Order: sequence, then C-alpha cells, then structure tokens
Amino acid sequence: MLLLVDKPMAEIALRTAADEPTATVVLLQDGVLLDPDVDCPVYAVARDLEVRGITPPADVEPIRYDELIERIVTEEVRSFV
Repeated sequence: MLLLVDKPMAEIALRTAADEPTATVVLLQDGVLLDPDVDCPVYAVARDLEVRGITPPADVEPIRYDELIERIVTEEVRSFV
C-alpha cells in the first residue's frame, strides 16, 4: 500500500505505516522535511526536496513525479495530504 504523507498528517500516517505490512511511504510537499522511523521503504518527491533545498536522509530515496504517478495508478493508495 502506497502511503502519501505530508507533514500535517505525518503522525497518523506513520502509525498507519507501522501497522501495514505492505506499506511504502512517499513524502511529499512539507513531508519531505520529516525523517520517519518506519520499517518500510520510504521515498521523497525529488522536486519537493529541491524546492526546499533538502538532502534526504540516507534511508529515504528520491522519486520523480512521473514515477510516483505510475505507482499511484498501479497500487492501492492512502493519502495523508
């Protein structure tokens, strides 16, 4: 399950990720400012990182918008934006 996470809803989103065995977290907008402590893959939208001048932590992989759109179309999605 793809979890789209922005900063205002981060707490509930990350609790959801911890309880979801198939979770993949995608940080977007101000969510890229987070350094989530979850046991699942974590991505951050590259453009949002660039706009904010952020380098993601080592365990957070940048993802382009076109890659994100492909995943949104093919996977189950929960939005915390």
